[in-house]
Amino acid sequence: MTKKSYLIGSIAALSIAATSCNDNSVPADVFSQCQEYTVYNNRVVQGEFTATAVSPTEIQTNYKSLVTSGASSLVNFRFSINSRDNELPQGFSHTALIGDSVSDNHIFTFGEITEQIDPNATGTELPKDAQWTIRVDMRPMLDSFKANGHFVTATGDSIYADDFKGVWIAGSVDPLSWDFENLYGKHDRKLQDRGDGIFEVTLTVNPTTDRPADITEWKMDSMLNCFPTYKSDQLLVDAVYNMSLECIKSNVRPDNTYRAGAAWDGVWTRDVSYSIYLALAYLDPQNAINSLRAKVKNGRIIQDTGTGGAWPVSSDRIVWAVAAWEIYKTTGDRQWLAEAYDIIVASLKDDMQVVWDNQYRLMHGEQSYLDWREQTYPRWMQPKDIYESMCLGTNVVFARAFDIVEEMADELDVEQPAEFDGMNDAIANSINKNLWLEDRGYYSEYLYGGIYPIQSQATDNLGQALSVIFDVATDEMARTLISRTPVVAFGTSSVYPQLVNIKPYHNDAVWPFVQSYWNLAAAQVENIDAFNAGFGAVLRAAALFGTQKELFVASNGDYRGTAVNSDKMLWSSTGYVSALFRVFAGMEFETEGIDFSPFVPVAISGDKVISNFRYRDAVLDITVKGTGSQIASFEIDGAVCDEPHFPATMTGNHSIVITMANNTIASQPRNAATQEWMPATPIINRQDNSLEVTNHTEGLTYEYFVNGVKQENPESNVITVNQPDVFSTVDIVPVNAKNIAGFTMQPAEYIPEGALTIVQAEKIAQPGTAFIADKKKARRFVEITTKKNTALSFKVNADYEGTYFVDVRYANGSGPINTENKCAIRTLVANGEQAGALVMPQRGIDEWLSTGFSNRVAVHLNEGENTLSIEYLTPQNINMNGDVNTALIDYIRIIRK
Repeated sequence: MTKKSYLIGSIAALSIAATSCNDNSVPADVFSQCQEYTVYNNRVVQGEFTATAVSPTEIQTNYKSLVTSGASSLVNFRFSINSRDNELPQGFSHTALIGDSVSDNHIFTFGEITEQIDPNATGTELPKDAQWTIRVDMRPMLDSFKANGHFVTATGDSIYADDFKGVWIAGSVDPLSWDFENLYGKHDRKLQDRGDGIFEVTLTVNPTTDRPADITEWKMDSMLNCFPTYKSDQLLVDAVYNMSLECIKSNVRPDNTYRAGAAWDGVWTRDVSYSIYLALAYLDPQNAINSLRAKVKNGRIIQDTGTGGAWPVSSDRIVWAVAAWEIYKTTGDRQWLAEAYDIIVASLKDDMQVVWDNQYRLMHGEQSYLDWREQTYPRWMQPKDIYESMCLGTNVVFARAFDIVEEMADELDVEQPAEFDGMNDAIANSINKNLWLEDRGYYSEYLYGGIYPIQSQATDNLGQALSVIFDVATDEMARTLISRTPVVAFGTSSVYPQLVNIKPYHNDAVWPFVQSYWNLAAAQVENIDAFNAGFGAVLRAAALFGTQKELFVASNGDYRGTAVNSDKMLWSSTGYVSALFRVFAGMEFETEGIDFSPFVPVAISGDKVISNFRYRDAVLDITVKGTGSQIASFEIDGAVCDEPHFPATMTGNHSIVITMANNTIASQPRNAATQEWMPATPIINRQDNSLEVTNHTEGLTYEYFVNGVKQENPESNVITVNQPDVFSTVDIVPVNAKNIAGFTMQPAEYIPEGALTIVQAEKIAQPGTAFIADKKKARRFVEITTKKNTALSFKVNADYEGTYFVDVRYANGSGPINTENKCAIRTLVANGEQAGALVMPQRGIDEWLSTGFSNRVAVHLNEGENTLSIEYLTPQNINMNGDVNTALIDYIRIIRK
């Protein structure tokens, strides 16, 4: 639904009513208004707080964060072994009253559910720098280590004595957080054994140094002459534009690449790529190229550190292609085009081998930028489960990347790889078939649950916005999703609905860059109310906070109370800039020039003047007069043009004047909603053929799926599963009275008798590994590296010809669950044919006895003897580290479908 501009003739021939698109009663100087705040053309008012643009280079604000009073002395917390959330079942935490003698002297027992303190019984404010000593009895773990060599937590996590790294605490009071997976580096939160099996630590809670003062003003001494200037009758819009340019400039590193933000010094593939599309491609193309080149290794795009060891668990690196193509369109640099084309093609070829799912016609992998798994995934999902999922945002980017390769090949006059033919349409069609939620009128965030996946009923709003911008959604879908997706007062949440008891970051958060993409999508479908609300949201945040924050809390609009946050965030800044150039000026860069299709709300009246805009070998001064979505006249250097287009071949200085028709933009629906939270994921007690929902809640409906197909809803909290004669999975999804759905539990699997074959790795290769000191334990495993056991071949006898599922039980202690780049990757070969990738993500630092299953690969086996092989094939199995690509194989499972 790419919006193209058109000329409608002289303004005099039209009968135009210049009225507000939101509410005719809204004053002319109001851009957007809701119960919580109002955005005027020169200020923002939110209750007692006001931010005012004094000039184009100064904003004064009296905003005070909501997180200013002392914290409560009532704290919620859980303990952790080896930096994992593995102490208590889902939905449970400990409580303590800091300063209360009974609470302070209590010794908790690891894994034991304790009586909760009534939150209504206390209202004590916690003093600053309070000292709190917390103790936990770890003797059950230590005794199990002695008796069995390992300990199984209440969450089912097996911790081996040789892998034990320590006990930490996570919780609700500063400096604690619920970020379990980064506890490894938090030495102040690590408990120590006092010598009797009781572990303890003394914490300084509610520290005075934790909260810097709120910003009271933003001010710059002079305009930045390295970027275009923007001037309008809306002083606040101009000031936040200049603030954004200053933030962008501050993120240029000494090597002339772009960092992600003040708190994030690295060059990150997705951050810089999304920023390049939004604005850097036309503001600073050379440093944009430098940044993309910094994210290439061995001729392929780098996937930054991510869940389970980066690619292929995280696979959104291909957004690099979107950025590279946008740079070519703004510069016409054919040397860059050829360089980028080769990199994109090589990367996509690896993705086709490792990430592509031929059955669903989608790519596997984590949601784009939503890479903190506890924020947007159910707790049971491990990195391999995330790899198996197929998500909206990343697949939209892949569809666009295959489009781009085709366009690049045409521009270079070369043939694209034959295996790429039709891939763009195949992915787009599959997204619309498998991820569209017909009853909700918007997309699911992902398919999840393994071999027989189901739709998550939540949505990812970056993915949705991109589906509109990149023409994956049909015209009707695009208009519908912008109208029907729930949007809260403070903006468009990254995801909707939210997870309970997860500190805002991706969960319950508005990211200005996501909001900016949403704004571009809203403008594309001409939903003026959605655009006004969204642009007002980013204006409010930047003005009140005095900087371009990374994110803010969706449910209350505050920048504090988040798990992490940064000032001067690159993609927040480029996102804001994009509205002025891509919406108000309507600039769309093509290989042959710039098309213009302005979309100007009534509140952005008067002349919008962009000066010193450098485009290829030209310098442009652009003036947009009036409002509306229709162009009355388009002039270049005083000459009226038939089409609103500036040719790429023109050089030198030129003046463009676009006169809008002041037409009324028809109002469309917008789903202004309150924030909602998911019902709890079911906790299941499995007994033979029955599944009991132990946390069954009155008022919830539980939807029941077998092999991904919805069944009749159960009438009680116990579901009887008829023993299937084929491998089957069962999912149970909770839905509340507001039709807000939660996540399924980990799918229950049923493997019929005789359908399972296990091949011990020690039977097919020399066992043993130096990673495990105990030689007896080490002999369970076969070590595979890029040099050792690069092909493990074995025979399997099949009773029937047909489809079988193959996975491996493995260990990978090369890194933590949530970061680094040492995911182990191999290719499964069946009877000489490549069947698919076996992905073995990291499971914990030096945890070589902690085992789990890889993803499952579907293979066709013949009746009788078959030859299977697990092979290290290059370049497709080269991971992001390149050198360390190691796993320990325990056994291989073959399950008949």
